Amino acid sequence: MDRNQASLRASVNPFETRWTKPGQMTFLPNGFTSVSELAAQIVKDTPRCEILGAHGVGKSSLLRALQSHLDQQSISNHLAYACEFPHDGPPLKFAEVKLLLRESDVLFVDGFEQLSWWTRRRIIRYSEKYALALIIACHQTQGLPCLVHLAATETLVLKLVHSLQQAQEADEVVSASDVRELYQRFGNNVRELLFACYDLYEQRRAPGQRTSSQ
Repeated sequence: MDRNQASLRASVNPFETRWTKPGQMTFLPNGFTSVSELAAQIVKDTPRCEILGAHGVGKSSLLRALQSHLDQQSISNHLAYACEFPHDGPPLKFAEVKLLLRESDVLFVDGFEQLSWWTRRRIIRYSEKYALALIIACHQTQGLPCLVHLAATETLVLKLVHSLQQAQEADEVVSASDVRELYQRFGNNVRELLFACYDLYEQRRAPGQRTSSQ
């Protein structure tokens, strides 16, 4: 490796948003064997189900991982967000969801609870009436079979932080003891924990290697 390559690598913070946003990280299973196992369960056994979990635990990341797996299997699917980013835009309407359900073999809806009670009920009843595949992500049950209830264990978070640093071939600036301390503070909110890892990484590396922003 030449000096320029080494300098470029040193300038990368492995906890930048571009590496940690849904769809970029390798999803580490917890409470189930693999993403492919869940995808097979959706297609064969539980076409209408919910993914439960606390804020920041990885529901959006799992939806993106499932979507990617179905894409590889040439199974048509669509991922819809209940509200426009950053979650304060207009919510999905029933007519939009109905069309997406008809056009896709599998429809994922992230942030399902942000829709009105009446819209949620209509979507679920419509999918059941016409036997259409609907997978929703939510904090509390919406009455569908639970595909998986996500929770971030300390072991899982340790693996995730290590894998992010390893993926960018970065030094282990954020140590296992750091992660354990952060886990005690943030628990299931992996998103906030990774933001804290970003800050630690910035604080500890040489000033000339720091990035200006995420």
